[in-house]
Amino acid sequence: MRLAPATVVCALALAASPPALAADCLTADPPPPTAGATPLRFGITPQIAGSAGPAQGEAAPESEARTLKALRRLEPDRRQLVLRLNRLFWSDGAAGIERFAALVDRYAASGFSSEVQIRYHPPEGHEGDMAGWEAFVRAAVHELARRPAVVALSVTNEANLPISPNTSDGAYDGVIDALVTGVVAAREEVTALGRPGLPLGFTVMWRWDPDSDQRFWEELGRRATPAFRAGLTYVGVQAYPGLVWPPAPLPGRSAGDELAEALTLLRGCYMPKAGLGGGVALWVTENGYATNLGRTEAQQASDLASTVEAVHRWSGTLGVTDYRYFNLRDNRSSGTDLFDAVGLLRDDYTEKPAFPAYRALVHRYGSATP
Repeated sequence: MRLAPATVVCALALAASPPALAADCLTADPPPPTAGATPLRFGITPQIAGSAGPAQGEAAPESEARTLKALRRLEPDRRQLVLRLNRLFWSDGAAGIERFAALVDRYAASGFSSEVQIRYHPPEGHEGDMAGWEAFVRAAVHELARRPAVVALSVTNEANLPISPNTSDGAYDGVIDALVTGVVAAREEVTALGRPGLPLGFTVMWRWDPDSDQRFWEELGRRATPAFRAGLTYVGVQAYPGLVWPPAPLPGRSAGDELAEALTLLRGCYMPKAGLGGGVALWVTENGYATNLGRTEAQQASDLASTVEAVHRWSGTLGVTDYRYFNLRDNRSSGTDLFDAVGLLRDDYTEKPAFPAYRALVHRYGSATP
């Protein structure tokens, strides 16, 4: 049974409310933006969004032709737009690897580069099977990273979030070991393929319970190896202000304010607990704004603009290099799941106001096409 959206919202909101004896890393003002802003490498997830809870919900039928047409409209001239391909599960096995390799090839044929998310999400009975997981990571990286169109990889997804097995690997036993083992194995494989500089990272949800988040980062620090730290390029934050945390807009604060605080706390408080310093970049690997559940398309466009402007403003100071919007098209524009309607397109592929707004932001703040 899937969790009802209201149940998920309540669980996230209650868990994220600081208890009386709360952990640190609760709040912080962004530092003065003393370093100059740098161009961001932008991207987008072209596939459907994962449904909150244990299983995937329904989505309107997809059209590859209309997806490609929309991506071509979205990408400005002489600016990078990376496609973030999510939901390659270990439980999918070799067939999943082959499916994602074919997807990379099809997008490459249309001129797009891709990054791929390799999910822990173990097969039945294999939670904690690190030998099996490592073998899957090596097979996935060997097949995918030998393609020049693959420009980055992430290993595990939202390892700190324990309540939503469909979307988040933190719901499975052994996730921190899987994170460390997977990054080390992936780095060894890309080096063997002659691509030692290929960016590798992992992602966290912003935010879960403050005490739980602190334990996650401290435990990662205890289990991290020198090879893990040396092999890691970035930490990706997945933030949904007004949808996950905070579950509704806070008075006097913009969506950009929320992202700036999240990035500040990750850089200055959480990452140091795992021994991850300034040599590890910060990426915004997911960020989206819904237009269902009482939220409007105009607010989506406004929130997106304030977020990208904030990320760009603090990019140099906080070491942020990449931003990905989640996602291209709604699963179901009138659906009731948390992530049914975060797309820049409605489920019939018509544009919301946020679509041209994002294109303009990519043009203004984006890094040049290589």
